[in-house]
Amino acid sequence: MKQLLPALFLSLLITTSCEDNTPHVIYNEEDTTVVANENSTAENYIGTIPGMDAEVIDYTTPNPYQHKSQLFRDSTQSMSWDEAGFPDGKSFILFFKQFQFEVIDRKKDVIADYIQFPVRGFKNRNAFINSFDSVFGKEFVEEIIHQDPMEIYRNKNGAMIGEDGQLWFKMIGGTYKIFEINP
Repeated sequence: MKQLLPALFLSLLITTSCEDNTPHVIYNEEDTTVVANENSTAENYIGTIPGMDAEVIDYTTPNPYQHKSQLFRDSTQSMSWDEAGFPDGKSFILFFKQFQFEVIDRKKDVIADYIQFPVRGFKNRNAFINSFDSVFGKEFVEEIIHQDPMEIYRNKNGAMIGEDGQLWFKMIGGTYKIFEINP
C-alpha cells in the first residue's frame, strides 16, 4: 500500500501538469475540414493550420500598408501601396494569390494576358507562349509560388515578385500587368 500511494500521487501530478489550455486546430479525418477544439472560439484562436507554416491570414481586413510604408523581416523597407501606384493593395494581393495558382497550373494563355507587350525578350504574346517553358522553369516558378503575399516589395516602379525581381507588376488601364520579366 505504501508503494501504491506515491505512484498514484505521481500519476495525478503528471496528468494535471500536462493539461494544455491552448486552443488547437485538429483535422476531422472523415471530411478533412479544420475543426477547433472545445475551448477554442473564433475570438480567441490565433495560430496556424497543421501542415502549413504561415499564420492564418484574413484577406478581408483592410490592408494596413495601403497608406504607409512597410518594414519587412529582413529590414527592407517598402513604399506604401498608394505610393507604388496601387489604389487597393488588398485587391492586388488577392489577384496575386490567384496568379500563383495559374503559375502552378501552367496556364500560359492566362499568364500571357497579364503581360504588357513588348517586354524584355518578347515582342508579342505568341513569342512569350512559345518560350513559356524555358522562362517559367522550376526555380523561377518556385520564386513566384513562395512569395509571401503580405511581403510584396513595392517602389515607384511597381510591385516586385521574388527575391531578385523575377516579375514586376503595375496597374495599367485599371488592370494589373507584368511589365518586366527577369528569369
